[in-house]
Amino acid sequence: MTLKERLSENTDAFIRSVKDIPDNLFNTPPDENSWSPAGVAEHVYRSEFGISRLFKGKTSPLKDREPDSKVSEFELRLSNPSRMKASDIISPTPGKKDKDGLIEKFRTNRQAIGDLIGEGSLYEVCLLFEHPIYGFLTRSEWVKFSILHTERHMRQVENIKNYHNK
Repeated sequence: MTLKERLSENTDAFIRSVKDIPDNLFNTPPDENSWSPAGVAEHVYRSEFGISRLFKGKTSPLKDREPDSKVSEFELRLSNPSRMKASDIISPTPGKKDKDGLIEKFRTNRQAIGDLIGEGSLYEVCLLFEHPIYGFLTRSEWVKFSILHTERHMRQVENIKNYHNK
């Protein structure tokens, strides 16, 4: 499966996960210290909305490491179910969210990222922005991080659904 196909499958899976939440529970967190499904969806969108700009920005050939060398770090960290603290810029904003609107923003952004796969080398380092944990990433690493990050939050959404279905 190509990277673009993996991104598309991941996009569809996340959208199905979010759409499946009853509207009356979409903005309801399981507890006061957790995000609602709406907050999770907004966080995932906010964490990716600049990636297409990164792909179009300045890049550099990779010289000092293997092209996907950071992916194993993503897998390890993002598969850990313990809570992490998101930076304010990618944290959910206050207030009630519109499910269809969030889904459409997420879908549109993912489409833009997918359309750019293949426009430049997947193994060039994007220099416009440095990931706050992993540093400068290749296009391939950005896409794989997004997929793994979204999988983490799909598990979170499923946990919230299970909580509400008790």
